[in-house]
Amino acid sequence: MPSPRTTSVAAVVIGLLAALAASGRAGADGVPAETYTETYTKAEAVFLQRDNQSTDQPLAEAGGIPLLTTGQLQFPVQPGLRLFHGDVDCDGSGWEAGYLGVWNMFAQAEATGAADIQAPDPLALLVDDFNGRSSARATYASTLNTIELNLFTRSFDGGFHRSAAQPWRRCDGYCAGTWDWLAGFRWAGIDEAAGIAFAGGTTPVPSGYTLRSSTNLFGLQAGGRGRMEWDRWAVEGWAKAAVAGSAMSQSQAAIVNAVTPDPPVRKAQTATEAGVGFIGDLHASIVYRLTESWGVRAGYNLLWISGAALAPNQFDFGPLSTSGSTLHGGSGMFLHGASLGLEARW
Repeated sequence: MPSPRTTSVAAVVIGLLAALAASGRAGADGVPAETYTETYTKAEAVFLQRDNQSTDQPLAEAGGIPLLTTGQLQFPVQPGLRLFHGDVDCDGSGWEAGYLGVWNMFAQAEATGAADIQAPDPLALLVDDFNGRSSARATYASTLNTIELNLFTRSFDGGFHRSAAQPWRRCDGYCAGTWDWLAGFRWAGIDEAAGIAFAGGTTPVPSGYTLRSSTNLFGLQAGGRGRMEWDRWAVEGWAKAAVAGSAMSQSQAAIVNAVTPDPPVRKAQTATEAGVGFIGDLHASIVYRLTESWGVRAGYNLLWISGAALAPNQFDFGPLSTSGSTLHGGSGMFLHGASLGLEARW
């Protein structure tokens, strides 16, 4: 869940957006819209920390005391890529396409000890290999991809003017402020895998429990984006939100005794579910212009996604043949962190 620090960052981003919106809605003072006709491309590396909304259930224990839990599977900061390309006409109407990908997020936790480590009951009572082990290792992998297609309409503040009502427009070196109202489509795909592996102890053969989950969110998006430009510097920010339909699925491998694998203790299971999700996207950046067309961007990002089936939430240590056939959806994730890249405008 969002920490107090990231909540403060979100407040700063929202304040910047309010200022940018005020700039873009200011009067045009006769400056022609053709001045701002442009095509743009942005490419940025993002460095995101992720926090999950997940259940903290035990994965391995000894003497009834949890040694590994799903809450220990925390991702480190992971790099990714964000791309945008768009165009705005002389009448202020425009379009853009965007992509964000954060791949191969990976977390693990391990416990070692005497030959007394086991999986949680009651499943451990049915699987000899899940008892009397000397080590347990939990793993969690995830990949996130999002694509968005937006139409927008742009308003201009008219740029520098000595008698403008807005104080920033009276500053030497000020060029222009714009505000875009956006509407479009957004998709987010989340593919995950998780597992718990046992080794050592009274059974020489390793054993484990593995599963996968997938979430696809499809929704309509709306939001706003503002930008203020000076001779060399610019600030930009956006706020976007999408209400989405969520298609979730999960699959679990069969659970077997490694020494006597046939028949399996529990057959492979699958489950699907539909729901409703949300995608919220906040961003603020500073741009330094290198040339007339090229600039360097540095910023901060906050992304909230809900309505997902997270892999660690799907573990089921029940004793029934149908255990593991239920999907636990409706979870969320919060990603936040810095970005650095280039933009081109012409």
